[in-house]
Amino acid sequence: MADIYGNLALKRRRSAAVRQTAGVREANQTIQLRPDKLQTKRIPVSATPAPEQASLARARSIRRALARQRLKLISSIVLTIFLVTGIFAAVVYRQAMILEMNFRNLSVERAIAEIEKENSQISESLAQQTNLDEIRHLAFEKLGLQDPARMQIVTVPIPNTDRVVFAGDTGAAANDEAYLAGVMNNIEGYFKTLSQQRQGD
Repeated sequence: MADIYGNLALKRRRSAAVRQTAGVREANQTIQLRPDKLQTKRIPVSATPAPEQASLARARSIRRALARQRLKLISSIVLTIFLVTGIFAAVVYRQAMILEMNFRNLSVERAIAEIEKENSQISESLAQQTNLDEIRHLAFEKLGLQDPARMQIVTVPIPNTDRVVFAGDTGAAANDEAYLAGVMNNIEGYFKTLSQQRQGD
């Protein structure tokens, strides 16, 4: 085995050996190898860090990595909180706007109800203040209103109960003709009474 020597160099020491080479130049020629010159290199103590310093540097790097991870985690949590707060604020603002619009609609409905009540009160007061006799007198004097004759008054019997009357297909034309004939007789009678009243006057 080779020896190890030198200060922290751990270099092998080569010994001088005599090797016999067969069939190369001469049969029994011996070649003597000279030992190489060893170049030693001294390493200063400052170049090799102490184990305490190495552990401190490693601890610092670990602390920096942990600080970066904590910063990323805190920033992500803060961003999440801001996002949730923004969404909640938007929902609350929308609900507030909806409530405000509902209050406005209720106020408008109340104002409309009050106006309708005032209109009904005004119409009632006008109905109470109107004088039908005066209106009839003005209609006779200014508009030429006349009292109807007996032939001009048409009485319509109103049944006490409502009922549905279906028109039949047979006899519809005959009923229409009879109705139109009755209307023509009433009109003719009306004009005859007018002419008789004028002749009497």
